[in-house]
Amino acid sequence: MKFVLKDKNIFVLRFDKGEEMITELRKFCVKQKIGAAVFSGIGAARNVELAHYDIDTKKYSEKTIPEKTEINGLAGTVALMKKEIVIHCHGVFSNSQMRVWGGHVKRLIISATGEIVLEKFTGKIEREFSPEIGLNLMR
Repeated sequence: MKFVLKDKNIFVLRFDKGEEMITELRKFCVKQKIGAAVFSGIGAARNVELAHYDIDTKKYSEKTIPEKTEINGLAGTVALMKKEIVIHCHGVFSNSQMRVWGGHVKRLIISATGEIVLEKFTGKIEREFSPEIGLNLMR
């Protein structure tokens, strides 16, 4: 990951071929002591692992997209849970035939480049588990 620009509380980051973006973004937030932020991104990926949450069963279904894809859009938040940084990211991806997949991004490997714009907030956002919903919700 390359730190490209910082302008007040906004960071522009570039992820390089072979990097796992969620892990590298989390490391960046730990290093920068970012406990509350939003981010968006574009780029190209491979081996994307997506998940979809079923509120009735409180379980995720998962799908791996092994082919190379465009990252058509990423949106996410950075928060804390039990003092640990949590990256929550959703994304939309397409292949060369313009087939589209989307969902909760568990993992993605950059195939060419990834570009993230992250806006850090003053303070922190915390999450806690909701037994009713079955997810770690912001509080």
